[in-house]
Amino acid sequence: MKNLLVIMDMNNGFAKKGALYSPRSEALIQPIADFCFEAKAMGWTILALTDTHSEHDTEMESFPLHCLAGTEEPEIVDELKPYCDIILPKYTTGGFFEVQEAARENPALDLMQYESIHLVGCCTDLCIFNFALITQKFMEYQFHMGRLKRVPDIVVRMNLVDTYDNPGHDAEMLNEFFPDHMELNGIKVTYE
Repeated sequence: MKNLLVIMDMNNGFAKKGALYSPRSEALIQPIADFCFEAKAMGWTILALTDTHSEHDTEMESFPLHCLAGTEEPEIVDELKPYCDIILPKYTTGGFFEVQEAARENPALDLMQYESIHLVGCCTDLCIFNFALITQKFMEYQFHMGRLKRVPDIVVRMNLVDTYDNPGHDAEMLNEFFPDHMELNGIKVTYE
């Protein structure tokens, strides 16, 4: 059984310091490292996606400057780097399209070869949700077109996922709402 673990945005700019730093993201580092250790032992491929922006990216219209290319912020936190088979910069909220583009040169990034794709990291309602939803719908389309024998399981591991708290962005409320919304869209949600 081929499994892919996607570590989403566990970089210095979200989990250590910076305009979008969150202690909630920092608290995920060690539990994700522990899970990566187990995943490696089971032979899983581990992909880390990390925000890597220019100051002109569209995302900067909604968020303060963050994870600018050439700074330390896009770097995956040191605790997780040793587990990563592939580290891929992403320029959009989610990273699905970056993975699709990179798969042209790296067969390990062809998402259709995996039986399950597990997501951990941040943020529940942004990059985790967008990657999970777009990947799920892409796989459903490929199945409908006869290009897949089965839709891979897209699994969001909520015990290893979180979002940030800010005025108007209630982390607890979002962490309650988004898992149900993902499940309605065919995504598997687990709390183990």
